[in-house]
Amino acid sequence: MTVAVIDVETTGLSPRTDRVLEVGIVLLDSRGEVEAEFETLLNPGRDVGPTAIHGIRAADVVDAPLFGDVAPHLRSLLAGRVVVAHNALFDLRFLAREFGRAGVSFTLSPSLCTMRLAPLFFGAGTRSLQALCGFLDIPLAQAHAALHDARATAELMLSMLASDLGQGSLAGAGFRVDFSEDGSYLGFEPMGGGWADLVTAAAVHAGDPCPPCPTLPRTAATAAVRQRDGYLGGLVAALPALDDAPPSMAPYLAVLDQVLEDRLVSVTEADQLLALAGELGCGADHVVAAHRIYLEALATTAYADGVVTTEERADLERVAVLLGLTGRDVDLALAVVRSGAQVSLPRRPGVFATGDKVVFTGAMSRARADLEQSARDAGLVPATSVSKQTAVLVCADPHSQSGKAAKARALGVRVISEAVYWESLSAVGAPA
Repeated sequence: MTVAVIDVETTGLSPRTDRVLEVGIVLLDSRGEVEAEFETLLNPGRDVGPTAIHGIRAADVVDAPLFGDVAPHLRSLLAGRVVVAHNALFDLRFLAREFGRAGVSFTLSPSLCTMRLAPLFFGAGTRSLQALCGFLDIPLAQAHAALHDARATAELMLSMLASDLGQGSLAGAGFRVDFSEDGSYLGFEPMGGGWADLVTAAAVHAGDPCPPCPTLPRTAATAAVRQRDGYLGGLVAALPALDDAPPSMAPYLAVLDQVLEDRLVSVTEADQLLALAGELGCGADHVVAAHRIYLEALATTAYADGVVTTEERADLERVAVLLGLTGRDVDLALAVVRSGAQVSLPRRPGVFATGDKVVFTGAMSRARADLEQSARDAGLVPATSVSKQTAVLVCADPHSQSGKAAKARALGVRVISEAVYWESLSAVGAPA
């Protein structure tokens, strides 16, 4: 056993407050050949941070293991190996913090940073993993996906060590890092020796194998999200066919509107909707018709200013999936609205009441100060924490695993997306 090349994706830049979202590891033997690979998303118990960078959505990590669930197995994978990473101090500081939070004691082996090694090979200049891989024609099709980055880092390391660098001093690119028991960073000590010295020093920390742990790779997470999203559509398809339409679908549409405020249909909510459909005497065709009416109502709102933005189209697509409909249904709904139809829904009076307390969480499209001012302008009271007195929690992502979102759901507080928040303000005549 020789090398563990690792990459982590995180919710932010501070190991003290942010969390690891994804781990990817490539294990190499003494010949530089791949022994095994490991990857999993992790539930951070908070917002996922910049999805635009790492591509991980809150919905992806709902069913992912916690770091504590994988910590013993990770320790066994890394023990006795040189831990290699690009910008290694970043990854190692996050790992140490997570091991500390999980209460798993572990001494990280001597490490090699390919970013610190790069100037010896390429000379001064760009040090990003993507740029360096570009120089050597190393494939990196999915940057900021942990396993893909780890694979690229492994190839980069092997290319550099295959040169004269592999025979001489690594000039401080190899080092030991010191952490306290809680994983806080204490400093690092550069090692002046060569690659063989790192391997020898790492072997001292060899440990015992550990049984496999639960994992959720990105591909599996995508499949799980698709399955969850399609749950309601599957139930609707199982409803009996009824010839006589019920006198009104208004009660079903009103409840559906409330359920979809957060753009998330839980299993419980789907069961309740189908139970209501049965009470109303609705068959599969009736419910599908109601879902199309609901989609047309959303399309009416989206097209109110004569333009359907990319974000509005994505929201319509998202709702269509939840309703068991397709992109074709979205096109039809928009065609109906563009022809001049105005479809509205039965809604509860008073979406917001004066004095309601509203809390915001996550990275919104507007600054937090602007959001809070919009709430004040509408007669609402912005607050910083969720309590029984909170009327609404506005989430950047309705699937958020943040502490605020978890508490809101436990207390039965309404959870809505930012788009629904602005729509609700418009409904009461407040400036958006």
